[in-house]
Amino acid sequence: MSKKDAANQTRSETITPLRVNIPPKGLGHSRHRGRNRFGLAILLGALLLLVGAGVWFLNHLSKNPIKAIPAAEKPAATKPAPPSKTAPTRPEVQTSQSAPAADPERLAREKRLAEEKLADFLQAKSDLDSKGAADWGNEAYAAVNDAARQADALLIEGEFKRAAEGYDRAIDLARRLAGSTGAALQQLLEDGQAALSNGNGAEARWNFSVALKIDSANQTARKGLKRSETIEEVHRLLQSGIQHEKNNALSLARDDYRKAIQIDPEAESARQAIARVSALIKEQQFRQLLSDGLTAYHNNDFSLARKRLLKAKSLKPSSRDVSEALFQVDQAIRLARIDQLRNTAQSAEQAEDWQTAFDAYQKVLDIDQNLKFAVYGRQRSREQLLVAKRLGFYLAKPKVLESDEHLKNAILLIEEAKEIDPPGRKLAAQIKALEDLVTAAQTPVVVIIESDNLTRVAVYKVGKLGRFSKRELKLRPGTYTVVGARDGYQDVRQKIVVKPGQQALRVTVECRAKI
Repeated sequence: MSKKDAANQTRSETITPLRVNIPPKGLGHSRHRGRNRFGLAILLGALLLLVGAGVWFLNHLSKNPIKAIPAAEKPAATKPAPPSKTAPTRPEVQTSQSAPAADPERLAREKRLAEEKLADFLQAKSDLDSKGAADWGNEAYAAVNDAARQADALLIEGEFKRAAEGYDRAIDLARRLAGSTGAALQQLLEDGQAALSNGNGAEARWNFSVALKIDSANQTARKGLKRSETIEEVHRLLQSGIQHEKNNALSLARDDYRKAIQIDPEAESARQAIARVSALIKEQQFRQLLSDGLTAYHNNDFSLARKRLLKAKSLKPSSRDVSEALFQVDQAIRLARIDQLRNTAQSAEQAEDWQTAFDAYQKVLDIDQNLKFAVYGRQRSREQLLVAKRLGFYLAKPKVLESDEHLKNAILLIEEAKEIDPPGRKLAAQIKALEDLVTAAQTPVVVIIESDNLTRVAVYKVGKLGRFSKRELKLRPGTYTVVGARDGYQDVRQKIVVKPGQQALRVTVECRAKI
């Protein structure tokens, strides 16, 4: 027997009228006919309901295939009693002592309630499906569908009250499942992130796509979905970088990690790998620079050693190894510099270049002010330098020796210079040259002044000579001014230059121009 025939049989049995005594024809007959019409109407309505429910149920089954219901859960179908072996088969009519016939109004109310519950369930199911519950609901979603199918079966069989209860149960399960969307979203996001970490782009895309069905505005899911498109290439680059690390090809590893971070800026593992490899590269560079610096130090290339060690220090400012190596190099550089300056000063002294010697000793003292050779050398150089400068002054400007004061100072300078021991050849030559200048400056030259015995003659730096016809003077080399004066005549003035070793010099002084 088909489900539809079973349902019709069930309905015909449910609405079987009560057994009554048949009254005589007449008024009672017409009343019996009215009851039959009413029963027929109820049967027709039930059939229409079953047809509509069957159409809906077939459409529902096409989308949600019915699973086999265990025998214990299936509602027992009402079957007709088997025919008697001794009596002819006839429809069984309920007596007044069996279950009362179904109340049409009650059946209508139960039917409406079942239909309302069905509509509520369909709305709850639609809400679930819009959230993608079929993808993440698992057993809970299957339980909702199972409860709904059981309620559908009861509805088709006309068990409206039990169908309504079944839909209530399905609605409750659906609402409970809808209440777990937050936890489901969180789990999907976590699973998606785990898939990204494992480089599984397909799994990550599925998790984030389903998460967006629950919350279409979720930024984590959107970013994760975008990252899932490139995560496999990122994962390949990460694996390549790891292999390069194992082979100690750190620069190649860092290149791979940088490419990965360019493709996926959110790839934290790539960012961490870059930091790790960069630290290893930095350590390698540091060790190489330290080694190069020490090698250069042992080769006495202190400048290169210091350059390498300073670069190593920039990589590891707190390195004790670098600090100690730099100290050794700086000490070596300091001693080498002192030796260099000492040699420079000594060479300058031998060349009697006292300014260079003085500067070199001063630079040594700038490095270490307690070095006695530099202290004495600077003092010696200063004395020599002062004498040399003063000698040079008089040698460059011998005319200043015409001054008695300068002449006196020059004579004292000669005595001071001679006390320097040992005198160098340059100093001896300067002393000799100045002595010659002083001697010449002290040797007088004969100057003959002729006049007219009427003019009063005076010589600056010598004095007034009065009137005379001829006067002979012995003057030291230098410049002199001779002045002649006479009453009623214009004065005359004449400058004469007395040169060392010059022959007798004649000068005529006469006032001839009348006023």
